Amino acid sequence: MSNLGFLLYLLFIFSWFIHLTSRLTFLGNIRFDLLLICSIFVLSLIFKNSSAKYSGHETTNSIMILMLYVIVTIPFVEWPGSVINNIENWLKSLAYYYFTVTIINTENRLKIFMYTFILVQTIRVIEPLYLHVTEGYWGSYASMQNWEYMYRLAGAPHDIINPNGLAFVILTVIPFVYYLSGISEVNRIYFIMITPALIYALMLTGSRSGMIGIIAIAIMIVCYSKKKLMLLGVMVTLAVILVINMPEAMKDRYISIIDPSTSHSGTAEGRVSGIIDDIELSLRRPVFGHGLGTSLEAGAHYGNRYQISHNLYAEILIELGIMGLIIFISYIWHIVKNMINTAKIIENKEIKNCYFISLKKGMMTWIVMNIIFSFASYGLSSYEWYLFGGLSVVLLRLCNMPEFKAAIA
Repeated sequence: MSNLGFLLYLLFIFSWFIHLTSRLTFLGNIRFDLLLICSIFVLSLIFKNSSAKYSGHETTNSIMILMLYVIVTIPFVEWPGSVINNIENWLKSLAYYYFTVTIINTENRLKIFMYTFILVQTIRVIEPLYLHVTEGYWGSYASMQNWEYMYRLAGAPHDIINPNGLAFVILTVIPFVYYLSGISEVNRIYFIMITPALIYALMLTGSRSGMIGIIAIAIMIVCYSKKKLMLLGVMVTLAVILVINMPEAMKDRYISIIDPSTSHSGTAEGRVSGIIDDIELSLRRPVFGHGLGTSLEAGAHYGNRYQISHNLYAEILIELGIMGLIIFISYIWHIVKNMINTAKIIENKEIKNCYFISLKKGMMTWIVMNIIFSFASYGLSSYEWYLFGGLSVVLLRLCNMPEFKAAIA
C-alpha cells in the first residue's frame, strides 16, 4: 500500500504541473488535485515507514513553525478572510515537503521521482515552444518606450505562467539534465537533445532575471568542473553565437539590465523602485503583515500598483511581516545546511554513489540560482522551496544510511 501512495504522488506531480484539471474539465469539477492530496496524506499516515522519519528535523521544525505562524496570526492581519481563501493553495505547496520526506525513502523512488519531475517540467517548456514554432504563439508581451511592445514567450494556454515563470521552469530543468547526463547514455542523449530547445525558449521569454539565473548556473557548473578553462571557453563561444543571432529587441531588453539608455530601461528601473515601494508598503504592518497571499491586495489598496510583489523577500515582508521573513530565511538556511552536510559526506568519500553525487551538484546549483532569482520573483505560495526543502532532507537521509556508505580504510 505504501507503493500506492508513491504512485499517487507521481500522479499528483503530473496532474499539478501538466494542469490536467484545466485540460479535463470533469477533473476540475471533482477537485482532482485536492482528492489526490487527501488520499496521499491518509496513506502516508497509515503506512508511514520508519526509515522516512521527518519529525524533529530542523528543516521540518522550520516548516511547522511557519505553518503555525500563518494560522495563529490570522486574527491579527489586515485581511483574515483573504488568508482563509488563499490558504488552500499554500497548503498544497506545503504538501510537497511533507509527501517528499515521508514517501521518498529509497534511492529507487528518488530516481523515479526526479525523472518524473524533470519530464513534466520539460513538457511545460516544449509545449509553448512547439506552439510558437508551429503557430506563432507567444503568450505575453513587454512594454517599451514610445508605447511600443515586444512579444515574449510565456506558458502554454493551460499553463498560466508569465515569461519569468517559464524562465524559472527552464532554469530548474537545466542543472539536473546537465549533471545527470553523466549517469547514463540515455541521460546524455536527453541532455544533448533538449538543451538547445531550453536555451532557445529562455531567450524567447525575454526574462532578464532568467538571464541572470542562467549566468549563475553557468558559474556553478564551471566551479564544479575539473576542466574549468575549457568549459568556460565553450560557454563564452556559445553565448557569443547566441547574442549574434538574437533579435535586436531581445538584445535591447537584456542590455537594459546594465544600460539605462535602452528602450527597456524603464521596466528595469521599475523593478528596483518596485522593491523599494514593497518594503515601504510592508512597514504599514511590519509585525504580522497583511496576510498570506495578500501582496496583490496590499499593493492595490496602499501601494502604487495592482501587482504581486516581484521579490520573494519583499513579498514575505508584506504578507507575513518581519517575523515571517525570519522564519522563512531560517528555513532556506536549513535547506542550504542540509546540502552542505550532504556534500561533506560525499567529499569525505563515504559515498561513492554517482547518482547522489550528480544530484547533489544539481541541487546546490538550483539553490544558488533560486536564491538569486527570488530577488525578481514571488514564491511564498509556490511549490519550489517546499519541494526542494523536502528533497534536501531525503538526500541527506539516504546518504546517511549504512548501505550507501563505503568502508573507510
